Amino acid sequence: MKLVYFYRPKMKGVHSIETVFGQIKSGMPDDVAYKDYVCTSKWMRYHSFIKASKFQGDINHITGDIHTISLFLDKKKTIVTVHDVGRYERDLKGIKKWIFKLVWLTFPLRRASYITTISEFTKRKLVEICKIPENKIRVIPNPAPEDFQFSYKEFDQKLPVVMQIGSGNNKNIYRLIEAVKDTDFRLLLIRKPDQTIKDLLISYKIPFEWHTDLSRSDVYECYKKCDILFFASEYEGFGVPILEANIIGRPVITSNISAMPDVAHDAALLINPFSTEEIKEALLRIKQDADLRERLVQNGLANVARFSKHQISNQYYSLYNEILKNTNE
Repeated sequence: MKLVYFYRPKMKGVHSIETVFGQIKSGMPDDVAYKDYVCTSKWMRYHSFIKASKFQGDINHITGDIHTISLFLDKKKTIVTVHDVGRYERDLKGIKKWIFKLVWLTFPLRRASYITTISEFTKRKLVEICKIPENKIRVIPNPAPEDFQFSYKEFDQKLPVVMQIGSGNNKNIYRLIEAVKDTDFRLLLIRKPDQTIKDLLISYKIPFEWHTDLSRSDVYECYKKCDILFFASEYEGFGVPILEANIIGRPVITSNISAMPDVAHDAALLINPFSTEEIKEALLRIKQDADLRERLVQNGLANVARFSKHQISNQYYSLYNEILKNTNE
């Protein structure tokens, strides 16, 4: 089986899709031979879309973001993975939204043999927005990261460290800040520089660390330093940080909406992300209840097993063989 993975242009500090599919490839059986096709950046990416037609395999797998490239590939052999539709739903309006839908969703997804999504939530959104038949969409979650491992830390009762990772507007940083104001919690932030947020933290006298453009090993060290992961976003297509914290052994607070409950299962406190009061209550519960902390940590270690690399790779391998069979009939 000759498999070609099609990737978005390389971006500094952004490698989530590449990491996920690197794991998936490493879990494939020996009869799979694969190549990577990486698009060039900015306007040259459209030139690389055209060139892509000469680099096709028995299976063409578009790994995310560059959905439009499917218009230049053999439909019968092409899979598109859609991670989320957050930009379409939240960031665009009017004619831009309409054009984006046609160019990034409707036309490219029609040109695919199958679509995979990383959560039932994203699948429901594609059915709703694009009217795609449900039997054309397969839900195959992301694998749990393999480069992190459990690291015990005694919970800091006096000054617990709450870690928040991610820079998007959906990451809910302002409500977190309001929730920890006038408390003993400290913040550990991994996000792009933002002077407005820094000024707010200083004005509220909230102790914080701020990290930008970290390596994976540096991110791991930040997880090890924290006492709680806050990942109660307003919107997520999946939520890998939930699994990262589960692996390392940290209690998680996440949202009761979109894909996050499916990822967290019983390994996190689920809250309404739009309620500052619920965020504060969840932080205080974890701080005050040692039994709750231990239960969340143990549930997290069990939760990660649902997302093993080999389980996820086998699901993709089965789909690849199904497409091959259909192509040869």
